[in-house]
Amino acid sequence: MASSRWPPEVDLIVLDLDLTFLETMFDQRLSLALGVVLVGGVVLGYSGFGTGLIFVALLSLIYSPREAVAMLMIMGSLGTSMLLTSAIRHTIWRETVPMTIVAILVIPIGSYVLLTMDQNTMQRIIGVAVFGLSIMMFLGVTYTGKRSQVTNIVAGMVSGVVAGATGLGRLLVALYFISADQPVAVQRANIIIVGSAIAIFNLIILIVTGVVTLELAVRAGVLFLPFAVTIWLGAKFFSVSTAEWFRRIVLSLIMVIALITIFI
Repeated sequence: MASSRWPPEVDLIVLDLDLTFLETMFDQRLSLALGVVLVGGVVLGYSGFGTGLIFVALLSLIYSPREAVAMLMIMGSLGTSMLLTSAIRHTIWRETVPMTIVAILVIPIGSYVLLTMDQNTMQRIIGVAVFGLSIMMFLGVTYTGKRSQVTNIVAGMVSGVVAGATGLGRLLVALYFISADQPVAVQRANIIIVGSAIAIFNLIILIVTGVVTLELAVRAGVLFLPFAVTIWLGAKFFSVSTAEWFRRIVLSLIMVIALITIFI
């Protein structure tokens, strides 16, 4: 005699919940997000920057700014985890450790802004931040002053607050380190170490505060594979072409996206 662990109507409820979850996951917004991810991956693989700007600016138009930042942190953490082994060998720890500690301590300040501010207002703040950072990168603005533990700490403080509020702290880290009189491998390693720590701690806060839901985590996981593939494709394109003209075109595009984010 056949038996069931629960009445048939329970099976129908579970099926309905599963279908609802899948419909929510694979809706039109996911298709739009996939387009953003494909562009962001190619840009990252080709030029080595710009993904955070594209992700946060465009995903905040598709989802909420909180979800956009959370998805960036998930995918950014997964992506940079593949680079940590090589980065550790070149990192200058006396610079990165103080900067990382201070950034982690102040990230909750930025996170509080992200979690409590009206999302339409937050979307415009993100647009302004994206626009400002893209202009700085377009003009080649870097920190050229004297470097010390004080400047490391200040850079960490600013990067941490910006990371918590907008998810764009890694770009400030990059602007700070690429201006150092150090080999490119060291600059890259310092950016990876500090940026990864910021992203992981930021992600932990977003998980604890409930911004990262199961649905959002699955969505980010689904998008990560095409993201990884397009990073590889972008790197291939870079190997057969020059990057400076493309860099300026991408930054110009990002500035347009930022303006759309501000005024939409």
